[in-house]
Amino acid sequence: MPDRGLGRRALLALVLATGAGCGSADASDAQSWRTVSSSRQKWDEKALDVKVEYGAGRLTVAPADRPLLYQFQMRYDEGQVVPVTEYDRETGKLRLGMESRDRERGLRVNRVRNESRADLHLARDVPMDLRLEFGAGQAELDLGGLSMRRLRVSTGASETRLTFRSANLVQAESVRMEAGAARFEAVGLGNARAERFEFQGGVGETVLDFGGAWDRNATAKVSMGIGALRLRFPRDLGVRIVKDSFLTRFDGSGLVKRGGAYYSRNWESAPNRLTVEVDAALGSIDIDWIDR
Repeated sequence: MPDRGLGRRALLALVLATGAGCGSADASDAQSWRTVSSSRQKWDEKALDVKVEYGAGRLTVAPADRPLLYQFQMRYDEGQVVPVTEYDRETGKLRLGMESRDRERGLRVNRVRNESRADLHLARDVPMDLRLEFGAGQAELDLGGLSMRRLRVSTGASETRLTFRSANLVQAESVRMEAGAARFEAVGLGNARAERFEFQGGVGETVLDFGGAWDRNATAKVSMGIGALRLRFPRDLGVRIVKDSFLTRFDGSGLVKRGGAYYSRNWESAPNRLTVEVDAALGSIDIDWIDR
């Protein structure tokens, strides 16, 4: 099961592996709220290893406009946290974040979730490994049109929407998604162009939409605790589902059962195929067929 302890962590960090940037801090509230910003232009970077860790608030991630390598802005409560910036030239990792002023007490999560905000933009044409860890609040992650090699998204008690509005510029090795007690929606996963997909869910509502520009065969492993799972597939994608469930309602519309698996009617003739292994404990599994 995914780690749901992000909201309790004393350290809230945003780690972006890149070159050194330039930063500034301006007062957004005379009493305690501040805004920190940083950005860097792209030069000769060949790859990025990006990590984003954000405890509570509103988080958005989207592609950057040229010639930016990244652009980052965050609003934070200086009464609770101290901004932290670390850069290691040898490893190429840049760490931007916040450290709690009172490690014993931790953060007042409700207030932080309502008023904190972080916005990140990442270069489109630099191959990257990206890891996003988000605790409580709302996250809007638009990763279409980036050059994603590996992606891992972990969320806690949050409402998260992950989208690939356009095709990944490189073929991805893996996309891994983890959600705690939350609503999680991923749209356009076919545009990620990944070999492997993984999802681990705790309690909540999950939508996994595999629409997009498929150009390869892939596998997906979906593990769901208690909740509703909705799977959406393009009509012309060959789909095979292997299901292991307990007290779970399964709607296999458009699928034919053969042996221990369920197949789409075009499985043999489809140009691209997706095999999905589903392990669900308690809830429902629904299937939708969509146009690309």
